[in-house]
Amino acid sequence: MSLETFKQKAKELVEQLDNPASIRTPGRTWTRYPELSVAEKDDAFEPEIKAKGEIEVKTGAEAFEAAGEKFMELLEVDENKLNAVHVANLNSVVYIRAEGRAEVSINYRAESDLFNHLVVETEESAELQITESFEGSAENVTSFDEFYLSENSTVNYGCVQSVDADFIYSRKKAVLEDYSKINWLNSSFGGQLARTKIETLLKGDGTETEKLATWYPTGQQHIDTSLHVRHMGENTKCQMDSRAVVDDEARSVYEGLQKVEEVAEDTSSFQDEEVLVLSDKAEVDASPKLMIENPDVEASHAASTGSIDDKKQHYIQSRGLNDDAAEKLIVKGFFEPVLQEIELPELKEKVRQQVRKKLKE
Repeated sequence: MSLETFKQKAKELVEQLDNPASIRTPGRTWTRYPELSVAEKDDAFEPEIKAKGEIEVKTGAEAFEAAGEKFMELLEVDENKLNAVHVANLNSVVYIRAEGRAEVSINYRAESDLFNHLVVETEESAELQITESFEGSAENVTSFDEFYLSENSTVNYGCVQSVDADFIYSRKKAVLEDYSKINWLNSSFGGQLARTKIETLLKGDGTETEKLATWYPTGQQHIDTSLHVRHMGENTKCQMDSRAVVDDEARSVYEGLQKVEEVAEDTSSFQDEEVLVLSDKAEVDASPKLMIENPDVEASHAASTGSIDDKKQHYIQSRGLNDDAAEKLIVKGFFEPVLQEIELPELKEKVRQQVRKKLKE
């Protein structure tokens, strides 16, 4: 099947499907999705790609052909309406196959609507470092990533999203074979409504994942982040750490899910989310969850929300800083515990730059 035929089939599904479900509490829907439609024209978009090492990179129709059945295998086109719209409007497809040690960076500078899709495969024992950055402006952005890790391979992935858009819908999903590992970093700064969901299937024995997430909504932004892990093999491990700062009339939404299957022996799974609220008009929702079907597990989950500690602020002010400078210093320090875990120096600096931009430094 060609890429155009695949897109046409997705167009036919759009009106048959509903938007994704959102968490609901009494009198409150956490995230309301806009009604996207199929674009009349989908001009091809070519991201800037830099790669080195033992790696194969393809774009466009060649990327779709190289991905084969793995294209939209993890993120199914008929799962919901936004998935179908994403495929129907695709204007950027990238395929990457890591054969050994390799590095790749992908930069998307949007000037119009962007619907990009990335498929990554690793061969046995491969080591891949991959970063994505999103800049520019657009009305709508959908970004889908699918990762397929072979035995004993490692992926370090990082994303900084700062595009000025009305709506951003991002899905990332990975499946891991025996003794493979994926480390995620996702940082969200742009978008009036930005929804990101990152899922990891620890299918094989001895598989591991670490998920780091940061976001910083200001103004009237609404940033919604979900981190999911599914423990399926024996002796699997997961660590999820998130930090968010919320200011003005913005809203932060977080969902974390650790699911331990009945067959998953000797599981270790931990989750922690912390939010710093700078305004009494800001809103925060959090739903950390554990679903355990096997008692042979070491697991915990937590989420906390708080404002700037008066004692800490007064201490900093006693060193000669005014209120504004003290608050900025505290905000930058709040993100540091997560940033210190980032193994990609350039990505770490990009996150810090976006934090400084939010603080108008």
